[in-house]
Parts: sequence; structure tokens; C-alpha cells
Amino acid sequence: MGNTHIVVLRKNQIVIALLAVVLLLLFAFFMTHGTKDNPATPASAKPAAYQPEAVYRAGVYTSAIALNDTILNLEVVVDTNHINSIRLVNLEESVTTMYPLIEPALESLASQLTNDVALDSVVISDTQKYTQLFLLEVIEQTLAKAAR
Repeated sequence: MGNTHIVVLRKNQIVIALLAVVLLLLFAFFMTHGTKDNPATPASAKPAAYQPEAVYRAGVYTSAIALNDTILNLEVVVDTNHINSIRLVNLEESVTTMYPLIEPALESLASQLTNDVALDSVVISDTQKYTQLFLLEVIEQTLAKAAR
């Protein structure tokens, strides 16, 4: 004969089975969706957006550099936590002729510092070592004026 089985369930067994299925579905729903944007969560419990502490007072700061008979002004432009630009303001052709490494050395330093490289992590070139070290010292002095 066949393998037909007749199952007889009582009313309370059907109710218990349905409750178990509903609880299992609810559990699965809450496990997959979580409580990311739960409006019941107080605002103070949500993490605030990270805002770095201000490092500088925004502005333009200068320092004088004496090279023989010429005085150069190193200008550093900063906002509250970033160096925006570094340049020599009154650089004459005679100075660039006498000191040919000063412009490329400053450009190398400025490109690193404006890309958020820390002063102590700046890479110094072997070919411009002393010029860059001199300029880096002046930049540090200028940034000290801007420090909070």
C-alpha cells in the first residue's frame, strides 16, 4: 500500500506553531534591519560628525629672510587647520640667480605642507638639503605665529 500518513493536530498546537513562525519572522526582520535610524534613540546618543580641533588662527603670516643684502618675505596662508599656500613675496631675479635652489626647494616644501604632511614628516631632498632645512625652519617660525 501507500505511505500516506494522516496527521491530526489540535487547535492549541496550530496556534503555538503559528506564534513560533511569527516570532521567527520578527526575529529575522530585526536582525537584518537593525536600529540604525531609530527615532526613539536620543540625539545625544548618535555620534556627532568629527570636527578637528583648530590648529591655526586663519590668516596670512609672514617672516623675513635675510640673504646678504636682500630681505625676502616668506608668506604662509592658513585656515583653521590647513596650510593653504607658502610663497616668497618679493623674490627678485638677482636673488634667484645667486640662490638657484631657493624656488624649487620652497615649491617642494609647499607642495608637501599644503597636502597635510606634518612638519616633522616632510621629506628633505638630498640635492636641496640645506636650503630646504633653512626654509623649513623659517616656515616653522611663521607657523608658530599662527598657532592657537
